[in-house]
Amino acid sequence: MTVELKAIRRYPVKGMPGIDMPKATITAHKMIPDDRRFVIATQSSTGQDGVHEWARKSNFLQLVNTPKLAELGTEYDDATSTLTVMRNGRAICKGKLDDAMGRTVIEDFLKAFLKNDIAGTPKIYSVPDTQFGDMKEPYISILNLASIRDFGERIVQAEIDPMRFRGNLLIDGLAPWKELEWEEDQIIKINDGTFRVVHPITRCKATSINPDTAVSDINVPLMLRKGVNHLYMGMYIEPVSDAVIAPGDTVTIA
Repeated sequence: MTVELKAIRRYPVKGMPGIDMPKATITAHKMIPDDRRFVIATQSSTGQDGVHEWARKSNFLQLVNTPKLAELGTEYDDATSTLTVMRNGRAICKGKLDDAMGRTVIEDFLKAFLKNDIAGTPKIYSVPDTQFGDMKEPYISILNLASIRDFGERIVQAEIDPMRFRGNLLIDGLAPWKELEWEEDQIIKINDGTFRVVHPITRCKATSINPDTAVSDINVPLMLRKGVNHLYMGMYIEPVSDAVIAPGDTVTIA
């Protein structure tokens, strides 16, 4: 069966919902453009100096510590770095994230929205030439939809939304869990792009948050451990060539 790239997603603001992309311009040894470019933090989590370099996700607002973020939707214009925050399908506020006044609009909304959920005032940060993936290295996450379906149908006995796992590239046509057999530095081809396999992604309790309800309804790490005897869902890969990829592209495992 042909393995196909089904979707490309990025998360311009770490911790907030992802956005589907019609295509992605990939640069060797870089994450997807604007993926995890911005983070939300409070003075209590980062100190008075704010954010000046890559830091671990525990320093920022994210689903595992601020599940209410899952109640929001987002739209993002990369040409202007403009984020639109949505709730119940309606635009709530909009601001340019690379502009102080634009950030203030979003921050003021988040302050009111999260007033009972966080300590301190939320601030949006970015650092030139820095993206705040869970790993400091410029990795891209890839999810096998067949593994997620198997996890849901056979182990959880409920449909699982792939958005729980916040992947960048969603593929289908591969046997369930077959991606875990990929070896380190093995080559994956998508369209004219070349990627090297890094390692499996260990999942934390953030995946237990239902992306539709913002409620922790399934203990995903526990269910993974009980059902398949590991904590993995998805793989990290690193681009080693420039490319343009789009949903519908064939994925070739060398």
